[in-house]
Parts: sequence; C-alpha cells; structure tokens
Amino acid sequence: MSISNIFETSKRSLLTHQSAINTTAKNIANVYTDGYTRRKFDISKISLGFGNMTEDSVSRVKNRFLDNQIWYEKQALGKESMSEMLMKQVETVFGEPGDAGLASIMTEFWNAWSNLANTPESDSAHSLVRDKGTLLSNTFNRLDRNLKNLQKQTGIEIQQKVKEINQLVTQLGTVNKQIDTHRSDDLLDQRDILLSQLSGKIDLQVTENDSGTVEVIAGGHILISEDFTNHLKIITTQNKDGLFHSEIKTIQGDKTIEVRSGELGGLLGFHNDHISSYMTSIDAAAVALSKKVNKVHAQGFNLTGLSGLNFFNDNITGAGDFSLTAEILSDSSLIATSSDPDAQGDSNVAQTISDLQYGELINGKPILDYYNSIIADVGNRVQEAKFIHQNQDKIVQQLQIQRASVTGVSLDEEMTQLIQYEQAYEAAARMISTVDELMQTILSLG
Repeated sequence: MSISNIFETSKRSLLTHQSAINTTAKNIANVYTDGYTRRKFDISKISLGFGNMTEDSVSRVKNRFLDNQIWYEKQALGKESMSEMLMKQVETVFGEPGDAGLASIMTEFWNAWSNLANTPESDSAHSLVRDKGTLLSNTFNRLDRNLKNLQKQTGIEIQQKVKEINQLVTQLGTVNKQIDTHRSDDLLDQRDILLSQLSGKIDLQVTENDSGTVEVIAGGHILISEDFTNHLKIITTQNKDGLFHSEIKTIQGDKTIEVRSGELGGLLGFHNDHISSYMTSIDAAAVALSKKVNKVHAQGFNLTGLSGLNFFNDNITGAGDFSLTAEILSDSSLIATSSDPDAQGDSNVAQTISDLQYGELINGKPILDYYNSIIADVGNRVQEAKFIHQNQDKIVQQLQIQRASVTGVSLDEEMTQLIQYEQAYEAAARMISTVDELMQTILSLG
C-alpha cells in the first residue's frame, strides 16, 4: 500500500470515528430527554470517498409495533383515568354514607312523621315534620344543583380538551410538512412526542408514510395528512330538563367524530351518559316521593278539620324544584294527621305517610332501596374505574419499559462505545501523524 493510500485510509478512519463519537455524545447528552430516541451509527454505511456520512449512516432505533401499542393503550388509559376522577366527584356530591346524605335525611323525614303519628296534637311534632320536610327539600335541591354544576364543569373540561387536541393537531401538521420538506431524526422525535400526547386525549389511528410523515384518523375522519389538517369543534344542546349533551365534529366538513377513548372519550361518556343518568334517577325519586306523600296528605284532615292540602308543591318535575307548599311552610298546623275531621287525636294519615318508606314507592322498590341502589351503582363504578385505571397504567408502563430497552439510551453501553470510538480516533490520528512525519522525512532526503 502506498503512503498516499495509507494517509487516505487513516483520514477516512478519523472522520468516521469522529462521526461515531458525535453520535454517541448526542445520545449521552439526551439520556434524560423525554421522547428522545437513541441514534445508531452504522459504519458500514460510510461512503468510500473521504469518510463522509451518507444520509442514513445515523438512524433512530425504533420499534414501530411497540409505539403503536403504546399509543393504543394510552387511549384507554386516558379514558379510564378521567372516568375514575369524575366518578369520585359524583361520589363526593352524594356524600354517602353521611349525616348530610339524602338517605339519612329521608330517614329523619319519615321518623318525623312517625313521631307526629304518636303525638298528633303536638305543635312541636308538627313543626318537626315541616322542618325535616324543608331539610329534605334542600337536600334534593342541593343534589340537583351540584350534579348540574358537575355536568357544566365537565362541559368546560371538554372545551379545554378539544382546545388541547386542536393545538396538538396544528403542531403535528407543521412538523409533518417540515418532515416532508427535509426529514431529520429530530423532527421524527418531535412527531412521535406529539403523537404520544395526542393519543392520550383521543382515540386515533396512525399510518406512517415512507417519507416519515403520518396520517392521523379519528372517528373515521382524517385529522392530519401530508398537506392537510382538520380541527374539532363542540356542539352542545340542552333539553327541557336542563341536561346537556355534547358531540364532537370536524370544522372542515362538519363530520361527527365518534370519540370512545382518550381523556375526551372519558369526559364525553360521563357528560352525556353517566351524569345524566344519575340526575334522571334522582329526579324520578323526588317526583315519586312528592306525589305519594301529596296523595295521602290531601285526603287527610288537619287540626282545624281542613282537608285537600298538598304537603309538597304540585307538579314537581324533579329534585331541582322539590319544595314544600307555601301554606305548610308558613303554618305547620296545617299538616294533616287524621282521616276523620271530627277526631283530632286520630293519626291514621300521619302513620300512613310514615309507612310510605316501606311501600313500593318507585320501580317496585321502597324509596330508600331505590336510592341506595343508585349509591351502590356509584360505588361500584368508582371501584371498577379505579381497578381498570390501575391495570391500564401498569400495561402502559410495561410497554414503555419494553420500548426503553430498545430505543432508550444506556449510559453504560454508550460510554463503552465512546471509549472504543475515541481509541480508534486516536489511533487514526497517530497514523496520520506518522505518515506526515514519514513524508516530511522523504521530502527532506530528496
């Protein structure tokens, strides 16, 4: 081998290992950078010219199958984490078991009627029934108000989540165009970070093109392609009962997006279905209780022999307008106790109303059994959401660990490679120095 060939070989080796050192150093510098994918330097792809790197001499170490799995499981994780949080809020609203809960207040209401049945001529017993009725009314009103506020707050959260999704879509669309113009590993990292963030918020399908750009589909409609981005909007309606229903549509095309997973899916399911169901159930309990009590009370007679009065307001539509009549509120002596206008000591009506707590008041169940079934459903949903959330979190963590073992940076491995590359670089440098000295010697002899 001629001296010039030795020189060129050494030069190629120097430049090659310099590139390898730079790649390894970048890996080490980004060991704790979220979303960074390890770079692999492939010496076999170095050109034979002067040791310059070819376009693909440095590549990202990726496992697209694991990425897709993680994105898919993060969709479920986002939904379940949101479901658990929201159901815990419902549990807090009901406050069961507790002295301020509806179950305890209803029991106090029925007991007040039982006490009145034992002492039908007692002014304090009449006042107690009115006071417990007022407390029951306030408790129904509070439940209705708090559940509606929770639904409204969920609606605000939906708006915020759609805003976050649209921002990510915009960013991803920009990165998509940049990749299409000039693909780079750093841009691909940005792309995958954005996809990971987006997958936690909405269910989506991702297809990677040969260019590195991606096509993102949600609910059967394209949100992102090489040269196209579409955004989401919220359409919210309110029914006659004051309940809200929201749906998601695309801005371009006005197409409905069926959102089933991600944080947005959890919010929509709770907002449109779960919270509305509980509100409807409580409304039904309020209406049934008021009608049953009024039916008996209107047939009874008070201490003045007056009959035909309702205890609760007529035409109550739900927990929100559950209230006592103005007459009863102003004068508790108007409360009916007797089935006989001529027998002030008769307490048949008061006892009958007290016994309503044991009768089939709603859906073939006593009122407390019906209400407790609602509370049991809330508790079961909370536990179920917690269990599923924890399991889903473990699944995502396990997948991320698997991916990290493939794409993550190992300091020990990188430091070992760095030492090897530095030693090779030094050897090449010494060879160049030796060849230079040899050529200088030859020239001096000539």
